[in-house]
Amino acid sequence: MFLVACKSAIRRPKEPWRCLYYWKTIFAPSASEKQKADSLGVHTLYIKLFDVVWNPANGLPEPAAKLLVRDSAWLQTKSTIPVVFITNESLQHLDSAQTDQLAGNIYGLVNKIAGQHHFAAYQELQIDCDWTKSTKATYFRLLQKIKALHPDKILSATIRLHQVKYRQSAGVPPVDKGLLMCYNMGDLQAPDVTNSIIDLPVFRQYIDHLAQYPLHLDAGLPLFSWMVIFSGNRFNGLIRNPPETPDQLAAFKKEGVGYRVLKDTLIDGRLLQQGRFVRLETSNYKTVEAAGRLLADRIRSAKLNVALYHLDSITLKKYSLHELENIYNSLH
Repeated sequence: MFLVACKSAIRRPKEPWRCLYYWKTIFAPSASEKQKADSLGVHTLYIKLFDVVWNPANGLPEPAAKLLVRDSAWLQTKSTIPVVFITNESLQHLDSAQTDQLAGNIYGLVNKIAGQHHFAAYQELQIDCDWTKSTKATYFRLLQKIKALHPDKILSATIRLHQVKYRQSAGVPPVDKGLLMCYNMGDLQAPDVTNSIIDLPVFRQYIDHLAQYPLHLDAGLPLFSWMVIFSGNRFNGLIRNPPETPDQLAAFKKEGVGYRVLKDTLIDGRLLQQGRFVRLETSNYKTVEAAGRLLADRIRSAKLNVALYHLDSITLKKYSLHELENIYNSLH
């Protein structure tokens, strides 16, 4: 009875706010995508506005893959959180002045795109960057400067699992809150990894001390799948949204954690040559739901956004409405 009482005191009920990521360059969700989101009671969309990439020609970071909105009417029925993805390479060579300039450029372009598409009243801006030891100081300065430009808005940052586990070396970003990315937790380029998207034993290793992380954390859970291609033992690329049914895999023979290509096969415009090794990785419903329950036991945020990645018909049709409901509810 004492143990049950202690667990009840630690495990407070959560209030998950249902969200979806939108990670395409053109915002034009199909009727089925909108219907699925509305049926789930999704209130908030995290929408990538643009990437920040390094341009070697001029030696400066610059925007790429800027968002084009073609359905602003439906977008205005949702709360919008703009997201900016920053590559690590774009931060590696910046001095303080260039970092400050980049902050101003990001802030200006976010507001320009948001104003053009009628979500200028956004309350939160999210920055997505997998910073490293070599870019930490520059990235953290960039975040501080962006926050200073709009102190009245929430600034959040995506947090990878390894940045939680090794927070003494990774540091804690100077933001109002974080979103824990509960995916991409294995070594994608290692041929013997079972599933680099989501793996419960690996997940458990990263979240033991989650309650001690000093930021409020929201949660991101995966729905996507991909096929990882190897040439010999070397990583050779990805095919997103690959076939998953046995009849579609007739040209493949099961081998270890993946498949051997039996004959030259074209998938989504990519030629897989005979003899190549591929690994099919999915976000299995039961695994994602179990990850949500594990997270609910350890994350200290009582009210949190739960964002599924991402709003895409090919991805969403692999899950029933009941399964998606259960994934959201796993964080209660």
